[in-house]
Amino acid sequence: METPLCAACGGKMKRNGTTSAGRTRWRCRECGASRTRGYDRGAFDLKAGLDWLFSKRAQAESSVPDRTQRRRNLTMWSLNPPTPLPAQRYDVVHADGIWLHRRAVVLIAIAGGHVVGWHVARSESSASWAALMRQIRAPKVLVCDGGNGIGKAMRAVWPGTRMQRCLFHICMNITVLTGKRPKLKAGRELLRLAQRLSRVRDAGMMADWLVDYNRWEQRWKGFLDEKSKYRDGTIADAHRRLVRARAMIRKRISEHVMDTFITMQPECGEPVPPDNNLCESWNRQLRNMLREHNGLPLIREIKAICWWCRMHTEHPESPAWLARHCLTDQQIEQLNRQAWQRSPEGRTSTTGEPTWGTGIDWNEFHTATRYPNQTD
Repeated sequence: METPLCAACGGKMKRNGTTSAGRTRWRCRECGASRTRGYDRGAFDLKAGLDWLFSKRAQAESSVPDRTQRRRNLTMWSLNPPTPLPAQRYDVVHADGIWLHRRAVVLIAIAGGHVVGWHVARSESSASWAALMRQIRAPKVLVCDGGNGIGKAMRAVWPGTRMQRCLFHICMNITVLTGKRPKLKAGRELLRLAQRLSRVRDAGMMADWLVDYNRWEQRWKGFLDEKSKYRDGTIADAHRRLVRARAMIRKRISEHVMDTFITMQPECGEPVPPDNNLCESWNRQLRNMLREHNGLPLIREIKAICWWCRMHTEHPESPAWLARHCLTDQQIEQLNRQAWQRSPEGRTSTTGEPTWGTGIDWNEFHTATRYPNQTD
């Protein structure tokens, strides 16, 4: 049996006989406080719930009645797994978000083959990405799918980090504009270039691709510069989608986010991949887990992803440790209520209950948010 800790001073306790009911009596070595402890089912129920969550079994297919399985799962659903605070600096960090019914997104960071952080948000905004980045020491390279939110957050929180845009996602962005079966010859050639880009793996292949792309631009420059007059009287590009694709590729080349895996490879102690396939494979496992347990409410889907991330960290704790140290929903609600009551709105409230408009500052949605630099 594991030696318990004293609730009063935190010191270790020792056995001190038994009660009339047969329970072990414990006495603190430091302050002398005594207590008895029965069998704690929290760790057992949490382990049973996690085993069910990471399996493909439905509740009715468990070795116990489905009613018993639901009762055991309540321990898992009532706890909130803590996010890790890794002290190690990683050279390469992968980041991606998994969306849940367009109502929430879980941003996940992976490095060294394990999860190093996650953050639950409403959208992939710069503030959400910055909250995730503050949990991790700044790496040398961030591999991601790109986007304004993550780029803005990286420049503010990790100013010395270089970004590697996933070449496969750039290929998909070009394919959206050209279509899978473009009718124009310029579109067909650009689609083939995009497919080649997704297979670039070294400096030689990247140099050949850039040469061929420049030839494509020169060959179709006059064609892409053609203008048309539309029904509303406006004059704009005749081939808008191809012009947008050209502008997007030019921007990616000027940002130097396509060849980071080549230029930063000598400085990193591990390979820098040109794509974000690692996050995609892990996201596929998460989606399969949610599909096997289809029908979970949104809050439980979020907790399922958080539990999966917690158990895939570098040093996952035992269910017994998690059952003792994880905060419950009631504790978090109480802490939030206490924090609100100490705020100016809470002290001046007559009812003592939170009201609409007191939790979020409306100006945060209309002004740029500044984040402190995090360089180490």
